[in-house]
Amino acid sequence: MNEQEKLMQEIVDKSAEKVLSSLPNRKDVFADANKNDVIEAKQKSADFIKAVYANDLAKVKALSEGTSTEGKELVPEYFANEIVRLAPNYGVVRKYARNFVMPAPTVRIPTASTVTAYRVAEKSAITASMPATNQVVLTAKKVAVLIPMSNELLKDASVNTVDLLTTLSAEALSKHEDLWGFNGTTGTEGIFLNSYVPPYTMTSGMDDYTDVTADDLLGALSLLDESALSGAKWYMSFAIFNIIRGLKDTYGRYIVQEPAGGQPATLWNLPIVFVRTMPKPSDQGSHANKPFIAVGDLSYMIFGDMRQYEISISKDATIVDTDGSTTINLFQQDMSAVRVIERVDIELAEPAKAFAVVKTHA
Repeated sequence: MNEQEKLMQEIVDKSAEKVLSSLPNRKDVFADANKNDVIEAKQKSADFIKAVYANDLAKVKALSEGTSTEGKELVPEYFANEIVRLAPNYGVVRKYARNFVMPAPTVRIPTASTVTAYRVAEKSAITASMPATNQVVLTAKKVAVLIPMSNELLKDASVNTVDLLTTLSAEALSKHEDLWGFNGTTGTEGIFLNSYVPPYTMTSGMDDYTDVTADDLLGALSLLDESALSGAKWYMSFAIFNIIRGLKDTYGRYIVQEPAGGQPATLWNLPIVFVRTMPKPSDQGSHANKPFIAVGDLSYMIFGDMRQYEISISKDATIVDTDGSTTINLFQQDMSAVRVIERVDIELAEPAKAFAVVKTHA
């Protein structure tokens, strides 16, 4: 090592020693800064909730992230981002569908079918392959959740109140999104109600969910276009899956798994995803002529989200519980109802190609 190399090595060693000696004083500098930003953002959301509760319109406006298309004040960014972050933990549509942030209440997304390539001889004409073009129209619709809470909790809202509201809202909103995307709630929306999604109907006499067989699953799988197979998954309730893994062959052996075996990751080589809104054997009424299992590639389902969330609080309303009959007098109970609204849409891009369902016989 020459003199110049020795000098460079000494400089490097001294610099390294200086940095290492200062590490205790510099530990988690960036992490602490980030943590402080999160606490500040949470507190802003808590102050926003208190201002909404107190009907302090000036403070609500000052703390909001602008106004929605209907002129309502939007929640602080942290509150909205927490719902967006937490919702995929509870909802399948949020997790697997193609998420599209809508810049306006109505958005048109162009789609096109596949084209065909041909081998061409020298100096021969090339055959044209025109794709069939179409478009998916996303129109934002309201989805709302109403949460009764004590007045003390809202009047003295803290960061813990923010955590509670964002968690409850994310779980409830994502559950309805799954109901919308799979079961459908009106018209021809959702996989089950879309008339273009091909059904595999179980054989005559098989009119109950408990009659499902492995051959029925294979029949539905055969209805998928090959281009959708790479991302396809099974979607069903856990109760329906329990029926399937209880199936046995002619020798009495379980065809999906032995009782001592680990839960299988696939059926007919496709992953299984449990959806809590999908049909169960315990559902009331007839199960005949109803779809109850879906298979397909959820990247062909478009989840449009305006990322606009609003909070309103009512102290005097009387609300109806989820059972449809029990009423809660908020004034009498010293409570308030917190209403959280989002604006989303869910549409299928290629329903005939990318999805199929198993349906009981009529």
